[in-house]
Amino acid sequence: MTDSLLQLAKDTTSEKKHELAEHVSGLLVARKDDSGSDETHLLNNMLEGVYDSLEQGARQQLSERLAEVQATSSNLAAAMACDDLPVARQVLERSQSLSEESLRKIAQTKDQGHLLAIANRDHVSKDVGALLVKRGSKEVKHTLAANLGAELEMQEFEVLVKDMPKQLGDRIRHLRKSNEELLEDLFRDDGEIAAGAELVKRPSKISPKAWLMGIRLGKTTLNKAIYQLALEHNLLDCVALLAFFSGLETKYVHNLMVRFDATGIATVCRATGIEAVEFQAICKERCKHLKFPESTGSKWLTNYHMLDETDARRLLSLMKIKLNSTKRERAA
Repeated sequence: MTDSLLQLAKDTTSEKKHELAEHVSGLLVARKDDSGSDETHLLNNMLEGVYDSLEQGARQQLSERLAEVQATSSNLAAAMACDDLPVARQVLERSQSLSEESLRKIAQTKDQGHLLAIANRDHVSKDVGALLVKRGSKEVKHTLAANLGAELEMQEFEVLVKDMPKQLGDRIRHLRKSNEELLEDLFRDDGEIAAGAELVKRPSKISPKAWLMGIRLGKTTLNKAIYQLALEHNLLDCVALLAFFSGLETKYVHNLMVRFDATGIATVCRATGIEAVEFQAICKERCKHLKFPESTGSKWLTNYHMLDETDARRLLSLMKIKLNSTKRERAA
């Protein structure tokens, strides 16, 4: 297979290079989480080699296909992100392969369409955010202020919010404040968090590993698993599945599950696609565990209906970035 791909790469016709890009990108998608192997490196090198000679339609198709593929090289991601906006948008908004250096360069040099796409990323660092504030249009700045995954200095954030309609600005300000408190709690010692007793293991008809296998095979869904485990009074196994699908460590999801508020666990649930009925089952069981009245669970559910999935996904992304950053700092 490698020899035939290399032969295609040497072919000078536009049609053959488009054929190569389509085939190789398919192979890259198939190994989307494998970023370190020699094979993945070779596939990326091939696409980097033919990229500039592809027509815009083929480049746009490549961008859309690889936007969320972590095995995409940073060089290839940068090439797509620096392209014309129809090609660049998907990568700028969604790719995790883009380096911070590439994002800064694009924020410093590209037009407003590129800046708006960056402002829509699940996470925007302080440095990149500052560049968007400096160079961005009103639309870019408002989008950035509304992005709960954007790291902004409070003074910078307040300047942006004051330029927005009052009701929208107040809502965003409230959400950002609640989320900052939640992020701060993640780094506190367990004894400093307002939370109930630790969860205990309870009997379940199906183990988390078995549920996970069924979900991977398409035999069931995460929602069905969470609902059944909540009915069995087994929040600890709910924690295990939510931790796996959210990418958070189990101990953090556990802490969010036993907190006296529902902001954190609601964020994890909404970001992982848990529906309202399943979240209601979790709320009911949480109220029992925390010894709260059922009316508290109803309030949690009402707030859950108002929680936007994009906001939740962005906050979850920010949680993971901050946790990983703290780990690196402590290990240094």
